[in-house]
Amino acid sequence: MISSYRRQRDLLQRLRTGSFRCRHGLLVSINLLFIACSDESAIDSSCDAVDGNCDVSGPPLTYTTDFLGTENPLSEGGSWSNSGGDWTYVQKKDGLAFGTQTGTGGYDDSYAVLSGFQSDHSAWGRIHIDSQIDRSCNHEVEILLRWSDSPGRAQGYECLIRFDGRYAEIVRWNGPKGDFTYLARTSFPELRHGDEFKGQVSGNTITMYVNDVEVVSVTDDTYIDGNPGIGFFRRDCGTNADFAFSSYAATDSYE
Repeated sequence: MISSYRRQRDLLQRLRTGSFRCRHGLLVSINLLFIACSDESAIDSSCDAVDGNCDVSGPPLTYTTDFLGTENPLSEGGSWSNSGGDWTYVQKKDGLAFGTQTGTGGYDDSYAVLSGFQSDHSAWGRIHIDSQIDRSCNHEVEILLRWSDSPGRAQGYECLIRFDGRYAEIVRWNGPKGDFTYLARTSFPELRHGDEFKGQVSGNTITMYVNDVEVVSVTDDTYIDGNPGIGFFRRDCGTNADFAFSSYAATDSYE
């Protein structure tokens, strides 16, 4: 699914920035593998603007992964990135994605972000909780929404939950390391290994779910675009792989 995602992501980015058009006729079909024009003409990918009669909305962009193989940092062929510099990377190993923190670097959460998504999107991960997890530690997994970064900055919305559900929060990252704002806080003590943890942003509403049951929702007008991603946090205790994702999916939302 990863290579298909890259083809679709690149296609949609070019459509949205006006780098595809029909030489003749209307754009009548877009899917994962091809574009079709109404008169079966060839695609012109060199133009600067899309012809006014072409529909450039495109299909929903999707990404799925089971985190097979071993990578540090997580890349999956360039699909994932972390350009912040002040935060740690995500790694994958043995079908799990988890952080690389030492636990002594303060708010240096491990994160990785995708690209090419519309501003409204959903993302969810399958939770892995090690049977021997250090229960004294604040292990957290995070679903990131409308995320963007650059050297020294990371911003967007973070849906996070502690391994035992003692707290579940929606947090806005404001840019610099350690600069964040709590938007909503609750708990979900029923959290279990294998649960699906999901975040969604639509308009100015950010919503968190566990197994498609709404946990908490909040509105915020700060960020209007960005991409989905994943993140992890722990203190100086336990191990990074104690609380992880065993799979992940993200999709554009047109609600």
